Amino acid sequence: MSSTLFQDTKVLICVGSGGVGKTTVAASLAVLAAKEGRRVLVLTIDPAKRLAQTLGIEGSKDITKVPGQNFAGELYASVIDHKKTFDDFVARAARKAESAEKIYKNRLYQQLSTNLSGSQEFTALEKLYSCYESGEFDLIILDTPPTKHAIDFLHAPQKLSALFNEGVAKWFRDPEGKKSGFFGQLLQTGTRQVLKILESLTGSTFIHELGDFFINIEQCQEQLLKRTVDVHRLLVAPSTQFCLVTSFDQAKLKEAEYFSREIKKGGYHLTTVVLNRVFPYWLDLRSEDKSQKGHAGLVSLYSQMRSYYNQRDLIYQQFEANIRKEARVFRIPDLVKDISDLRGLEELSGLIAEGEKKA
Repeated sequence: MSSTLFQDTKVLICVGSGGVGKTTVAASLAVLAAKEGRRVLVLTIDPAKRLAQTLGIEGSKDITKVPGQNFAGELYASVIDHKKTFDDFVARAARKAESAEKIYKNRLYQQLSTNLSGSQEFTALEKLYSCYESGEFDLIILDTPPTKHAIDFLHAPQKLSALFNEGVAKWFRDPEGKKSGFFGQLLQTGTRQVLKILESLTGSTFIHELGDFFINIEQCQEQLLKRTVDVHRLLVAPSTQFCLVTSFDQAKLKEAEYFSREIKKGGYHLTTVVLNRVFPYWLDLRSEDKSQKGHAGLVSLYSQMRSYYNQRDLIYQQFEANIRKEARVFRIPDLVKDISDLRGLEELSGLIAEGEKKA
């Protein structure tokens, strides 16, 4: 029986706090979808070295078929190369190849394309959209940065587009006599004089690089704006669903509740919440162990642990009661051991499928 997690879904975006196992859950969801016969791509931002090795993408700069798989479908993975993705976008958006080369060589662009606030979020969504646009995959799963950046992550394309369309960018435009008339020429002359003075004061070419950057990047503005609109449409489409991953921590649960509200407010579709690493798989909270066999000390320790986890379970029950109004919620037990290979991801995918049935 196929999972309903992926029903009518083309894109699944995994969000959550740092340290909750979000990237591993995203990879396991991809395994589950591939086992069900789908051609799946999982896009990761910054996977742990062990997970990268497990997926066969360590050091890879492109989409890679995960080695060692034997699924009904096919599983592919990729670590997003922010610089390359931004360069590819510029190559498509620039009107001429030589214009793109000018942008690539601009030192300000070289810094902004990787370090500017919002640029990495933009490239993650750009990579997602370009893969979606290709039509090569039945399902694309995107792993995202931690929750504290997640709202910015969703709004990054709009912010980046605004940067190239407002404020200081406009001051540097009107290159090469685009404005006509005396007033236009006066502004152009004034701008050149100000740039010259600033360069002499700073003793560097930074101001020139800045002006050159905005002049050359202007031709990409129209495409950037169009891409922003296209990406937003994809994010709010019914075929794009969000999976919120959280864990056994009261602070993280509060973050998860906050982000679930923000997702709903933004018009996005939050359909699934995964409570990861909830309780040790061997500790059954639903039954009473009345057996007193064995060492009395071990029985006492077990009872104390049961009491500890039962108290924490009350926190989860309250969280579930609040969140179930918006999405299905299911739990994944703490496996204790690390997931270090494809078999481990398959085991976790099985637990996800089992948890979904109980949800």
